[in-house]
Amino acid sequence: MKKLFALAFVALSLMTSCSSDESVSVTEEKLVKKWYYKSFQANGQTDAYGHQACSKDYIQFLADGTYIEHYINTCSPLDTETLTGSWVLEGNTVAVSIDGDNFSGKVTKISATELQITQNGDYDEDGDDEKIKANFTNN
Repeated sequence: MKKLFALAFVALSLMTSCSSDESVSVTEEKLVKKWYYKSFQANGQTDAYGHQACSKDYIQFLADGTYIEHYINTCSPLDTETLTGSWVLEGNTVAVSIDGDNFSGKVTKISATELQITQNGDYDEDGDDEKIKANFTNN
């Protein structure tokens, strides 16, 4: 369930951008690294991401334009799923292509250790869009 939610969120967050705020300076150098899921924020609530005890799920941007999503389903035996695609950065928008599906999203916060993608989506599945923030860390 967690993996399906994360996959759906990454797809949704990369498909949608919600802000015209260009104040965040995003560069490929800042984005290129492994980003571990940390939390999701919506409706004034923060939900911590539930990693497996043996490892952490992550997304990764490589300098050669490769994009990776890696999920740990179970630890014993280690059951993982990895999706690979490509990415490009245009301003504050990162565009990702995985298996022929194209997505783009707004980077609203980035530092040496934190990444945030903010977008609108139906987080609580009530039929109405909310502002959703996906938070990642590199450690």
